[in-house]
Amino acid sequence: MDVVDLRPDLRMLVGTPGQAYLHRRGDEVLLVDTGPVGSGPVIAAALRDWGLGPEAVSDVVLTHWHADHAGSAAEVATWPNARILVHAADAPVVRGERPGPPPVLTPAEEVLHRQVAGNLPDAPPARVDHELADGEVLASGARVLATPGHTAGSLALVLDDAGVVLTGDLAAEHEGGVILGPFNVDRELARRSFRRFGEVDVELACFGHGRPVAGSVLRAAALAAEVPDPLG
Repeated sequence: MDVVDLRPDLRMLVGTPGQAYLHRRGDEVLLVDTGPVGSGPVIAAALRDWGLGPEAVSDVVLTHWHADHAGSAAEVATWPNARILVHAADAPVVRGERPGPPPVLTPAEEVLHRQVAGNLPDAPPARVDHELADGEVLASGARVLATPGHTAGSLALVLDDAGVVLTGDLAAEHEGGVILGPFNVDRELARRSFRRFGEVDVELACFGHGRPVAGSVLRAAALAAEVPDPLG
C-alpha cells in the first residue's frame, strides 16, 4: 500500500485493490477499512510517520466485508485499543459465521471482476466489537450512513466536523467524476442508496476505489436525473 496525504489530518492508504483511510484527531486515530490481508505493517508505518503507535487507533470502521477492505481486520484487532465496528448486516460475514453472497455481475463487470478479485486472499474471520446502525454517531464524531446494495451492510462514514465523506464501494471515482460502484449484490438497492449522497454536504469525498473529489461532485452525481452507472 502507498500512503497519500490528503490533508494534515487525513491519509489515504492505496492498496491493490482497495483503499483505507486514517483520520487523526489529536492523539487518537480513526481507521476506515484495513486493506487486504497483510496491510497491518503499512498502516502502522503511516501512524509512526505521525509520531503515533498502533495504540492510537481506537475505532476501526469497516465499510463492508469484502477482502480488499476487511482483509487485515483480524490483524488490526490485536492492537491495544482497536474496536472493530461494522454494520449489523455484514457483521456475521466479518466474524466468519457465514459466507458473504457473491455480487450479481453485469456483462460489463465480469471481466473487470476477474482482473481485480482473482488473486485476492479471503479475509480471515475477525471479531466485531460493535454492530453499527444508520445514523449512529461515533465518539470521534463520525456519522454512519447506511448504504446497502453493494453488500447488505455497506455503509459510508460522514465526518461532519472535518467536511469529509468516506463512501466505501457504493460510489467510485471515474475520470474525475463519480459513478455507482461495481460488483453489487442488489443493483437497484445500490442505486437507491447512492441517492443518499445527495443529502451529504461536505468539502471532500473519498472512495474505496479512485481518487478523492470535491464533495460537490459526489452530491451532483447523486442528484442527477439518472444514477451514473456505466457498467450497469
